[in-house]
Amino acid sequence: MGAKSPCDALTFENLFFKDLHANDFAKQQYVRAFKKRPHLSKIKLDSYSNCTYLKAGEVFESKAYNELERRYVSALSLTYDLFVSIYDVNTRSTAAARFVNFDRTVQHYFEGFVKSLRRPALEVRVMGMQDNQQVSTLYGLADMIAQHRLEVFEVDLFGKNTRHIAIDMATGMSFNVLVEDRIYKPGELENKMTMEQFEKGLKA
Repeated sequence: MGAKSPCDALTFENLFFKDLHANDFAKQQYVRAFKKRPHLSKIKLDSYSNCTYLKAGEVFESKAYNELERRYVSALSLTYDLFVSIYDVNTRSTAAARFVNFDRTVQHYFEGFVKSLRRPALEVRVMGMQDNQQVSTLYGLADMIAQHRLEVFEVDLFGKNTRHIAIDMATGMSFNVLVEDRIYKPGELENKMTMEQFEKGLKA
């Protein structure tokens, strides 16, 4: 047998590309991660105004993080939208976006960030959406990841729960935010909002 090409490697990005076209994709929660996401209290995020909170349609960028800046960027009450971060280990730079559709604006934002870095070591994290959503918005994102040969470190998609996520801009790590500063009971985070209600909220 011949040598395997880089596209055959069992990396998270290649598994994601393959699974994206499976018939049962989006039917249940889909997770690819090196370890379970740790918890972080919202009190810690709000101490000394240490966090930037993103709403759907917003982006955030931090170049060469230092201890005088806000340390976290967060997406609370994440349901039908996506929260994507790209972190450069070499410079401790972060680009994050919260969006419903991966359109040209979001693509150009991320590509501009990637192209602005010299010899980066990038980590991509993709989180959000609910069971049975249309996966077409993920195709453009997957194409961008493949085109720029980005490494995927975490994918957490679909399921029935609301997510509260924070990214540590000093390390690139993701956290589950404990909004009420306690561990949630089983089923407590189940999303009760319909897609129609979510879309109305975007227009409000």
